[in-house]
Amino acid sequence: MEPFITGVDITNIEYLYGRNREINTLISCAKRKGNAGIIGARRFGKTCLIKSLESYLLTNEQIGAYPLYFDVKTQCGVKKDTIAVYRTMASILASKMCLDSLLSEGKMKISRRCSLDVSADELDMRVQMSEWNPEYQKQAIFTLASILAQKNKYLLLLLDEIDYLLLEAFDNPSDFSRIRGAATDKDANLKFWIAGTSSWSAICTNVGSPELNCGLENVTLTSLSEEDFSLLWNNECSLIEDNETKNQFIDLQHLMYVKTGGIPYYAKFVASHMYTNMLNKLPEYDIIRDYLCEIVNNRFVSEIEHNALFIFANGPKSFDNAIPDGVTSLRAKGLVSIAEDYLYYLPIGYLKDYLNACGQDKEVFQESFIEQKELNELVGQIERLRIAVNKKNNNRGIVFHSSDEDPIEFGILRKKCYDEASMDAFSGSLYKLYYEGSHNGEGLPNKRSEFSKLTRALRHLYNHRECEPSTMTEERLLQIVNNGERPLQDYEFAHMQLTVLQLCRDELNQMLQDNNSEHVQTNDSVIRNTIPTTLRGKINSDQNRIIVENHPAYIIDKKMGFANNNSPIEYDYKDREEVLFELKETTNPKTGYPFSFAINVRPTNE
Repeated sequence: MEPFITGVDITNIEYLYGRNREINTLISCAKRKGNAGIIGARRFGKTCLIKSLESYLLTNEQIGAYPLYFDVKTQCGVKKDTIAVYRTMASILASKMCLDSLLSEGKMKISRRCSLDVSADELDMRVQMSEWNPEYQKQAIFTLASILAQKNKYLLLLLDEIDYLLLEAFDNPSDFSRIRGAATDKDANLKFWIAGTSSWSAICTNVGSPELNCGLENVTLTSLSEEDFSLLWNNECSLIEDNETKNQFIDLQHLMYVKTGGIPYYAKFVASHMYTNMLNKLPEYDIIRDYLCEIVNNRFVSEIEHNALFIFANGPKSFDNAIPDGVTSLRAKGLVSIAEDYLYYLPIGYLKDYLNACGQDKEVFQESFIEQKELNELVGQIERLRIAVNKKNNNRGIVFHSSDEDPIEFGILRKKCYDEASMDAFSGSLYKLYYEGSHNGEGLPNKRSEFSKLTRALRHLYNHRECEPSTMTEERLLQIVNNGERPLQDYEFAHMQLTVLQLCRDELNQMLQDNNSEHVQTNDSVIRNTIPTTLRGKINSDQNRIIVENHPAYIIDKKMGFANNNSPIEYDYKDREEVLFELKETTNPKTGYPFSFAINVRPTNE
């Protein structure tokens, strides 16, 4: 057997190092028929923990739980299709019950109108259910739970990737309420354990569905103790045949623990890289940079948590009085630990290295700050323009219809895109606000504008659902939003998101500016920003930024920022004073994309 294998889930609690407390808590929870939330950053071992407990519960029938592991990402793979989620869970459960002789093969009534031809063939049953009324498809899993209850068992749903389930798979987060309601009933024969990157209450608040809140047994996955890590490390090293190599890796134990924080996946991933490439020195943090980026830029990391992470990167901190909320929640996620002397610190050395690198690289830090400011400003403009368009067209009928979910969707637009999943969420929210919000384009002044086509094509590209045939080719879409290339890197997704938002802002502006909004014409070949030679804007109080209406703020270039005899030393600029300026186009060395600075800034009377 090879050492340091990753990508294979552990399914036996005996091979989970340092998780005895969590295992015992969850076994006790199962005995009490309790609901539970398993919290931990990505790659902290949530999946291995719940899969191992699934195996344990199946072999300890006296507990009474019948576990069903369900990863909606891999086992279902749907986007915004609540019925498909319920249908898939029910078909997997029926197949499993059939294989375990808890359900007989043959016809079984789900309702007066629906019968299921039960077999071990999960796909066949899923196809059968797809012909039923949607309500009966959602009811099937609860009917199966009732059958289990007749056999003195209760259904325990083990739901992995709960964030994905609520935000991506369900049509609305509130679609979980059916499961929640069944699981919180005093006579419930169904319970659930969820695994995610944040607490259940925080997730519900974030997605805007506080009504889903319920009492859960919270289990947090944190770093292993060094003692437990030593057991894991020595076991992995014992699989190395060459004694010299084995001893080299054994000697690295403490340093590996410090850098990876005792997270088994991180340690095995780094060690596997070293072993494969015959390295005898620990690599830098960038070996797991993508995983670290997932931690820092996770959609459920609040601004206060984000700031706290950067503070802890400078070293341990103590608190004389109350512990800040951000610190408490980071502890709950396993990202901050506390020493015996009540010092709070980052247990993952690589995470500390990554945060320090971001903080020290002023250009990267500033760029990230600017990008988020641009997003906030752009989305704010789009919100205001949407209202203005409605007011202008009020006599002809409302263009964009409001929804209770609009604040959630606008919030998603503000989340910086860095991969396909985040772009998926972004495209879905834009589609709802722009296209669905205009009654599927019927309320738009120009129903066939290229931006309308773009909105649908973007959603199709990442949701894999075409709204109507031939809205726009993928080639044309990518030509407009990303220089003809499909985005691969995090900065490419961010650039694509910013471009789409700018186009949306410009489209809404066009609706306002046209004298006859019923006959707005948008040239398909021209969706672009045109920048005049001289611009007007308002300088901020710090004299380092210019705010332009309907456009993100521009940073004033340090060397060429002000015209001769018009620097802040020579001229007293008032806060929000109108100024003239030009743009200096440059290329961001990190992203390779154009970036503009304000230059030759001067008062309007010059």
